[in-house]
Amino acid sequence: MSQVEVHVGLDDADSPLGFCTTFLGLLLVNELKKIGAVFLDLPYLVRLDPNIPTKTRGNGAVSLHFRLEQDKITHAENIIRNTVERFAEKHGKTDPAVVISTGNVPEELKEIFQRALSEYVPVSYVHSMFRKLSAEEKIRLVYAYRDRPRGLIGAVSAVAAYPLAQYTYELLVYRDPRDKTAERNIDTNMFLDIDKTYRPYIFSTFDYNSGRLLATPHGPDPVLFGLRSLDPDTLLKALGTISGSVSFRGYMVFKTNQATNMHLKVKKKIASLRPYDSVVVYGRVDSNPRITPGGHVFAEVCDDTGCITVAFYKETGSLNRVSRLLRKGDKIEVGGGVIPREKNTLNAEILRVVEPAPLMLEENPRCPKCGARMTSAGRNKGYKCPKCGFRSTTLGKNIKKFPRILEPGLYIQSPIAFRHLTKPREIYGLQPVTITSDWLISEKWFYLEQQ
Repeated sequence: MSQVEVHVGLDDADSPLGFCTTFLGLLLVNELKKIGAVFLDLPYLVRLDPNIPTKTRGNGAVSLHFRLEQDKITHAENIIRNTVERFAEKHGKTDPAVVISTGNVPEELKEIFQRALSEYVPVSYVHSMFRKLSAEEKIRLVYAYRDRPRGLIGAVSAVAAYPLAQYTYELLVYRDPRDKTAERNIDTNMFLDIDKTYRPYIFSTFDYNSGRLLATPHGPDPVLFGLRSLDPDTLLKALGTISGSVSFRGYMVFKTNQATNMHLKVKKKIASLRPYDSVVVYGRVDSNPRITPGGHVFAEVCDDTGCITVAFYKETGSLNRVSRLLRKGDKIEVGGGVIPREKNTLNAEILRVVEPAPLMLEENPRCPKCGARMTSAGRNKGYKCPKCGFRSTTLGKNIKKFPRILEPGLYIQSPIAFRHLTKPREIYGLQPVTITSDWLISEKWFYLEQQ
C-alpha cells in the first residue's frame, strides 16, 4: 500500500485551566507512531503575530508532518479526534481547531501563514478560504466544538509553514498535566550550568541583568521547562545532564520559527500602518525623546507619509536605555507592534540606528581684534565685543560638531522582554543544524511515560 503525505495543524487548545497545545502534540505523536506514521520533519511550533488581542498564550500553533498508508488515514483522523476530545479542556477562552491535509500543502494557505505572522487576519477571511479548499478536498476540519473556531487561523498557518524556511529548535519537557501548581521547584543552578556550558548554541535560558530564569513558565500548564537551541542533539545532551535531578512525564523537540524575527520582515510606510501589525518602519526622529516619571521613553518618528509615536518601555531594559540617547534628526529603523490607543503607537522591539544626527553647538563669534567672546548688539545689529568695543554686522555664529555617544547599529531588548519570535543577539550569524531522516527515525526526539 502506497504512503501519502499527511499534514495536521492544531491550535487554541491552550486553556486558563492549564492544558497546552504542545502537550496535545506530544500525545498525538505518540499515538500516530503506533499506527506506522513516518515523520517527515519534527513537530512544528509556529509562532504568529504576538500583538493579536485574541491570541492564545504566546500565539503558538502546532503542526505534524508525516507519511502514512492511504488506508490508515481515516484511522488517524479518528485517533486525532478522540485524543483532542478526551484531553482538550473546554473553556470560554478556548476555541480549538484541528485540520488535516493530504498530499502537498495547498499553496493558497501560504498567504494566510505569511499574513498571520505580521498582521491581524480576520476569522471570516480564513473561513472563506477554508470552505473553498474543503470543497476542493484539499483540506478538512477534523475537530472543532464551535461552528467558526478561532483556532482555525493558527491550525491552517501551522500546516502552511511546512517546510519551515527559518527555524530554531525547542525542547519542551512536561510534568503530569494534573499538576496545576504555578511553581516548578527546579534548581536554578542547573540551568545556569547549562547556559554556561552550551551558550550560544542553547540560548535565552537566563537573563543575567534581572537574575530571572527564562526556561520555566509560571502558570498551571504541563510545561516543566523549555530549552532553545540551534542543534537538537545539544538539547538532548543538556537534558541528559539534568534528567537524574528532575522528574518529568515526557518531552519533545520541536522545530520552530522562534528566535527568527519572522514577524518583523514586513516594512511599511507610517501612513499604511494598521492596528496589531508587526512591522518595521524607517524614518527620522522628529523631536528629542520624552521620558516619563515611570521611565518609559516616547519618540516621534516621521517619514514622508506621516508620523507615529514609538514607545520604548522601561521593561525592554537595554533598548529603553539606548532610546534615551536618540535626538532630533536621527535616521532610524524601528521594529515592533502597532497598538491602538488614542492613536496608533509602535511598541519597539528592535532599533537600528542608521545615521545619528551630528550634535551641534552654536557659539557667538570671537572678536577678531582681542579674541574675546562677542555678544549680540541687538536684533539685526550684529555683534559687539564687551572687552574692546569692536562691532561687526558681517560675523555669524560658529557651529561646532561633536561626536555622538549613540553609534550606528542594531539594538534589541533585554532577554527578559523577549517575545517568542525575538532573535537574540548571540545567535546572529549562526545557522541551525539540519536534521536527517535517520535522526527522525531514531525517535529520540520524543518520549512519553506510559501510564
